[in-house]
Amino acid sequence: MSTRLLRSAAENSSGSDKSSRSRPKILHVVSHLALGGAERVAVAVATSPGEIFDFAICAIRGIGDGPVGVSLRDEILAHRLPLHLGPRIPMRFGGVLTGAFTLARAIRATQPDLVHLHTEIPEASCAALLAMRPHLRRLRLVRTIHNSVIWHFWPLLGRWCDRRLAHAFIAGVSPAALSAFGALRQNSGAPAPSHPPALILNGLPAPCQWRPLDRSADTPLQIVFGGRFEREKGTDLIPAILQHAPPPAGRHAHLHLFGSGAHEPLLRALAQNPPPHWSVSLHAPMPDFAKNLHRYDALLLPSRHEGLALVAIEAALAGLPVVATDAPGLREVFPRNYPLIARTGDPAHIGRTLSLALARRDLAADAGQFAQAFARKNFDAPTMIQHYCDLYSRVLETVPSTL
Repeated sequence: MSTRLLRSAAENSSGSDKSSRSRPKILHVVSHLALGGAERVAVAVATSPGEIFDFAICAIRGIGDGPVGVSLRDEILAHRLPLHLGPRIPMRFGGVLTGAFTLARAIRATQPDLVHLHTEIPEASCAALLAMRPHLRRLRLVRTIHNSVIWHFWPLLGRWCDRRLAHAFIAGVSPAALSAFGALRQNSGAPAPSHPPALILNGLPAPCQWRPLDRSADTPLQIVFGGRFEREKGTDLIPAILQHAPPPAGRHAHLHLFGSGAHEPLLRALAQNPPPHWSVSLHAPMPDFAKNLHRYDALLLPSRHEGLALVAIEAALAGLPVVATDAPGLREVFPRNYPLIARTGDPAHIGRTLSLALARRDLAADAGQFAQAFARKNFDAPTMIQHYCDLYSRVLETVPSTL
């Protein structure tokens, strides 16, 4: 289905007469439909069953390349939610303005009672829209902070946006994310939030149960990574990590890399010339990644920072051993004394931790069960959704209607 047809279908199905509705409408605004935790959280909330709110989704930069974005689009349309897609124009080439126009069109079509912004591109688009349309400045807003490092690529714009959006209610997916917002607010000069920011941990449905795999000595151990090939995910460290991660004596190990991004050439070079006793393969992002975690012996996550890493939560819920770093937004996924945590940005230590997980498979399996019990207690999808619905109710009760 073309972008134009999707836009038309969304606008026609959403209706423009807000007075005819009995349930408040929430408009989720994401950067684009692609590989990312913010998009998945927004879709999870918007597609949740319930009779309290109606939902619509606006993707400022449309659908990303690959099957993940298409899968998210299909999920949204299967739930018959209005979907509004913008053009794929980077911020530095005018994407802030085109994002503002896309958001204006979505607001006009859906007449939302509340707009929920996820990450920086939606925030910039909304801030620009409020600057151009002063009558929207009292629009009810929620901002979810999805990372522990925010607006690092354009700090001046970030501070300007924070001042424009100062009246928004704030949620953070982890203590590290809320700390990042606190630093932004202090630097932006905007007034203190009128309501305390809310901590709403990411939640996911439990994937299939992982069990220790009985591999023969001549079968390679299978390690997996899933995510963007970018600096924040630590994928540039992977060549050095493998140099410091010899498999057990007489064994071979294979690393599967699912994703895309700036480090793809580096990782393809690694696949062509891996360290001794290792092999490496690259794969496109996979929509049903969590459903396949049972195929692997461990997950590798060498991140430098996260918001609250969904792939780590998925693996923990499954019971799959995870070799992770103590990076902000990733360390919080695991309980204290989790034995497979390595120092952030230290490929030698990450490699030794991975080597330990491969050699001591009993220890790794116990670590997976330890993390699973913690994840089931803290990262439940219905709990996350209920907390967002409670936040929406508070905002609707507190802020007068403006549209």
